[in-house]
Amino acid sequence: MPLVVIAAVLFSAILHAAWNGLLRQSTNRSLTVGWIGASTFAVCVPFLPFVGLPVLSWPFILASAALHIVYFGLLAEAYKLNELSFAYPIARGTSPLLVAIGGFIVASEKPDILQAFGIVAVVAGIAIIGLESKQWDRNGFLIALAIGAVISMYTVIDGMGARKSGLPTQYNLWCFSIYGLAVLLIQLFIGGRNTFRGPRKDICLAFGGGVTSVVAYSIVTWAMVHSPMGTVSALRETSILFAAGIGIFFLKERFSVQKLLGGVAIAFGACMIGLG
Repeated sequence: MPLVVIAAVLFSAILHAAWNGLLRQSTNRSLTVGWIGASTFAVCVPFLPFVGLPVLSWPFILASAALHIVYFGLLAEAYKLNELSFAYPIARGTSPLLVAIGGFIVASEKPDILQAFGIVAVVAGIAIIGLESKQWDRNGFLIALAIGAVISMYTVIDGMGARKSGLPTQYNLWCFSIYGLAVLLIQLFIGGRNTFRGPRKDICLAFGGGVTSVVAYSIVTWAMVHSPMGTVSALRETSILFAAGIGIFFLKERFSVQKLLGGVAIAFGACMIGLG
């Protein structure tokens, strides 16, 4: 993988952990999710007239948008039930091994022995964190696993869609615009206009979180055009360590050796999958 791609994906990992930390600390997640959707739509839609229609990749864009809507709903619920440093490693750690499997099935990217060790490490790390006995919710654990499955599906879809399109920027702008608008309308339907009313500081942070999420995932989609999907997804999962740090040092979440070991095992395994 070229050095510039590695640097870009690591930067994306930091951004991703940061906006997840924002969602976790929010006391009004409906407001946060609603404004993330609004900002995603607002940032991307002005550029649509300049990039043209994604004629070859519509099925991928629509499928990805639908999965992102599910993803945001599950994410808000997971952070309602568990800490960032618990839910995030499990959700993100499940993804690379499933992406590697998906890459093998869809794009013939065959795993090797190093990736096999990585898969074992990821599974072990999830088990270590999941078996921690204090302050975790069983439903939250299952939701985190479901998030990982959804991430793996939209990652493979976006990797294939961006390659099919040949224009990652065009693909991203249409995908973000569609699901951003959908999230916005869903939140309006559920909570009405009150969903978007709150302290100006919270609104500004949520809006910034949406912009950050666009930048973070645009980098990943661009990277998947230039490098294997499993490798990019695995490297991005270094965000697990960044999220753990944000949870413990900034959100004042509970530290435990078991949680730390599990997070390290997941991040190590994800990198092994990527380096294979």
